[in-house]
Parts: sequence; structure tokens; C-alpha cells
Amino acid sequence: MDFKLEILTAVNIGSGEVLSQFSDYVYDNGFVYYLDHESLLRELWKKPNSEEMIELFLMIIKNQAQGSLKDRFKLKGFLEKVGLEYQKYALEKIPVTDEIKEQILLHIKSGSRAYIPGSSLKGAIRTALISFFFKGTGENLNTPKNYIGEDIFGKYEKDILKYLLVSDTMPFQRKDLRIGRFYKFNLESAKKNIPIIKEIVPTSSVSTFSIKTKAKEGEVKEQFSFLISGKEGFILEIINEYTRKNIAIELEQLKSYKGSEIKDIKDFYNDLLQDVKRADPTKEAYLRIGSGKTYYDNTIAQKLSRKILQKVIDKNFKEADVNFFPKTRTIVMEGSSIEVPGWIKVSKI
Repeated sequence: MDFKLEILTAVNIGSGEVLSQFSDYVYDNGFVYYLDHESLLRELWKKPNSEEMIELFLMIIKNQAQGSLKDRFKLKGFLEKVGLEYQKYALEKIPVTDEIKEQILLHIKSGSRAYIPGSSLKGAIRTALISFFFKGTGENLNTPKNYIGEDIFGKYEKDILKYLLVSDTMPFQRKDLRIGRFYKFNLESAKKNIPIIKEIVPTSSVSTFSIKTKAKEGEVKEQFSFLISGKEGFILEIINEYTRKNIAIELEQLKSYKGSEIKDIKDFYNDLLQDVKRADPTKEAYLRIGSGKTYYDNTIAQKLSRKILQKVIDKNFKEADVNFFPKTRTIVMEGSSIEVPGWIKVSKI
């Protein structure tokens, strides 16, 4: 099945690469310019005193990284002083609301264009499937396992989800790349921590991907018949059920807190819950991927009793209260707007 993927709230899938604020980009007048070092060095070599210029360039970067804020040379100032128009040597030019002064964690890309890996999509689908098929009380959840979900789907090469193939999305447009400030927001104190700056694929960006199942009749048990080619549609219904339950839990937890940020989050989830309830389960589904997910989005916590969940939380998060867990949420802010990141909608084409 081929799907359209629509970004509902900012998505970041980290590549592991980081841009340094000391050497890799310049902020100027509402834009961040990613510098092309090879082009800059080529131009510096053309200068009459090229060796001196390159030595100064390297010294400025070193001083910025090691010195105090007031003593740091400005890379932008150096480039302007030596007559290099850094705008011409930019790999990317990205609009931002406010000045960026921190390192930037990059989104995974194909060339210069962001995409969503199939592994990220399949991981989110897998969690929903584990939750759906999970049986029992969860008393043995703290027992070490080599492979999450092995008791349901099988271990490693015997894992029946090998029959479920999820492709990468097609690369988004280059314009579908922005920079977002990710904050940990404390629900009780209504305070935010220092932001982490990340590349994002912004709201309303659209791409496509495919889901394929390749099991043959008799290769899987009847309960896993959605893995047989042509019967993939049931997966969407499972995803929506998982998402609906998690949103309901989130709204119940948020009832205990007040504030303008909380209201914005509640309003978003109330609207999203209605969208999920109205969704045609044979054609569309809502799920959460990437940076900023909560404990419930990454686990089968929705299936556990309060007693069992408290035991799991006690082991992994000291002094946490199951009734108010977790107490922080990740939010993405641009100007005065607030988003809870990672929500997407997939629709059958």
C-alpha cells in the first residue's frame, strides 16, 4: 500500500550530526546560513595573504570555542572583514524567528533533503502492535529480555514482523526544513529548561512511503493474518486504537495542571482525539515518531494496571508517582506558538 504522510507537528529524526555555533553556521537578519567550508577555504586561498587568512580563520574558531563570550571573535565579522560574502557559500539558508546561538542537531537527510526513515515508522508501528497483542498482567515486565516483543512476535530471525516492510519516505522538499527550539516543560512549575536546537520537518509538509506485507498463507498464525500480502489494512486500525488510548491518558493527566501552555497542549490533543475517532481505519492512521515522545508513546504502559505500572516506574524512575508521570513534556516553540512534536497522519493513496 502506498501512503501519503502529512506532518501534523514538527518532526525531528536525529542523524547524529551536529552543527557547531562556532564554525558551521552564521545567523544574520532572520536566517541561519550553513557554511560550505570547502568553498570558503578555496576563496581564502585566492587571497594575497592566504596562509595568514586561513591561520586567522582557524584561530577565530578555536577562540570562540574556548574563550569567554565577551572575548570571542565573531566568525561573521571575520568573513565580512576579509570580503567573503558568506551568503554565497551557504549550503542551506533557513528562516528563523529568533537568533540562534547554540549548536544545531541535524535531521537525517538524503543529500540535502530531509526524509523519515522506514525504521522510525516501523518502530512506532511495532510498539502499537506489541501493545495490541500484549496479554497478561505485566508482572514479568521487569524480567530481562534480549529482544523487545520476542514473546509475541518471535526472536531475531524468527520475528514474524520480518514480513512487514516499511519504506523510507520520499525526501521532502528543501523548503521543508526548519529549525526548532525543543524545551522540556515542567507541568508543575510551568518552567522550561534551556532549549535544544534541532532541525525539523515542519507542520503541513507532505511526503509518501509504502507498507508491504509478504507473508504467504500458512506462514503466520491467524491472529497475524494482517502480515499476509493484501491484508495490511488492519494495521491502521491497530495504530489508531493505540494512539486514541494514549491521547485519552494524556488528557486525563493534563487535567491536574493549568496555564497558557497547558491549555494549548490540551486544545491540540482534544482536536487530535476527535480526528482519530473520525478516521477511516481502512485508509488512515495517526501516530507519533521521533524526538519528544512521552513514556506512554514509547511503551505499552496503556495496557498496565496502576499497580503494575507503579512497580515498573519505581524500578526505572525513582520517586515518581504513577498518577503524575511523567511530569515533563517536550514542546517546540517558535515565537509564541507551541507544539508537541512528532505527530503525523498517514493516508492510503
